[in-house]
Amino acid sequence: MGNFKIEKKYLYWGLTAFLVIIACIAFYSIIQHWSGIRAAVKSLFKILSPFIWGAALAYLLTPIVRVFQEELFQPLGMRINRGDVTKARKFGRGMAITFAIILMIALISVLIYLIIPQLYESLESLVTNISGSIEKLQKWADRWLENYPILETNFSDVLDDISGSFTKWVKETLLPQMTTIISSVSTGVINVVKALANIVIATAVSIYIMYSREKFTAQAKKIMYSIFTPRYSRKILNVLRFTDRAFMGFFSGKLLDSLLIGIICYIACLIIGIKDSVLIAVIVGITNIIPVFGPFIGTVPSALIVLMYSPIKCLIFVIFIIVLQQFDGNFLGPKILGSKTGLSGFWVLFSIIVGAGLFGPIGMIIGVPLFVVFAAGIKSLVNNKLKRHGLPVNIDIYDGLDYIDPETNKPVKKTYAGNANIAAGKILTEKEKEDKSAEDK
Repeated sequence: MGNFKIEKKYLYWGLTAFLVIIACIAFYSIIQHWSGIRAAVKSLFKILSPFIWGAALAYLLTPIVRVFQEELFQPLGMRINRGDVTKARKFGRGMAITFAIILMIALISVLIYLIIPQLYESLESLVTNISGSIEKLQKWADRWLENYPILETNFSDVLDDISGSFTKWVKETLLPQMTTIISSVSTGVINVVKALANIVIATAVSIYIMYSREKFTAQAKKIMYSIFTPRYSRKILNVLRFTDRAFMGFFSGKLLDSLLIGIICYIACLIIGIKDSVLIAVIVGITNIIPVFGPFIGTVPSALIVLMYSPIKCLIFVIFIIVLQQFDGNFLGPKILGSKTGLSGFWVLFSIIVGAGLFGPIGMIIGVPLFVVFAAGIKSLVNNKLKRHGLPVNIDIYDGLDYIDPETNKPVKKTYAGNANIAAGKILTEKEKEDKSAEDK
């Protein structure tokens, strides 16, 4: 009986076919049980949500902790511990984390203190004075439209319909359901307790991560190097560092930009004479964190609040917001963010829509830095492939490119050959021009 020898190429193709079949079966099973898998993943994320939020909180607070540790508390610890570096580092880290947590709680408390009372007063005024506000708006519109009888009649009819519908909804739907809403609040005490417990756990997790971040980083690197080769591990580290720069650069710049926009909006509201200046400035500043759509999201409720007591001020406010957003989009934002994203307006819009579809409201914020990382990865992959084939990587070379000569790897661009060809709309390449010149000779 002859020796049986397995060819490597047949083994390779057989193993590939087997893996493809397994992948197809797995994909079919996922599709068939998608609802159950989705529910299981959702349940898992719900369980892990305190740890996820804790990690996110630690990531956002780490730059603040690092600054206060290195610039303030660690030098103070060196004096207290008489030059003992280890004790000084522990003291500085602990004090910096404590200060960052207190600063965060104080900031949230101030925002709640400023927003909740004014929000309650605005809603109460809106519900109780809705009829008078609409009547005032109608009188203002009548004075403005008195020279246009047709428009005045149509506007009055529309306003009457809106007033009647809204008043009916408030009296017949909203007010009768207030008792139901109040009773449902009492039944939701358990959910409130759970939310508070998750907040406490997330804060504790963030403290652990911030205090032992070097240890967690070392453990992650150890696991990574045990799985991958040093070459691939270095590539993964480079990707993670780029991701960190993209996210931190975007968030820090966007937060500073939104803070300045909120301050400018507050000053402008005081100048215009708007009552709820703090509330409106906070709404505009917070929603400005969301690229593209944020200004519109914040303008609508703010304009409605102003409209209830002064249509003229509402018009001035809307015009001011339009000017402010143009200033932010064309001057302030680019100055602060610089070229941190490197994305065109189209891809920013694309990343926001996709992020919102995948992750909801949070996706509208993290969509842009996520897409920056994804686009950088695709760009690196494409450039490496082109370099491997000896082809140019500069994108300007591909603008107006007809083809790349397979023998020389040099780009050949489209050119116009004479006015006759231009008039005829005929486009010739360099090679076709040379062939045509040879024929003419």
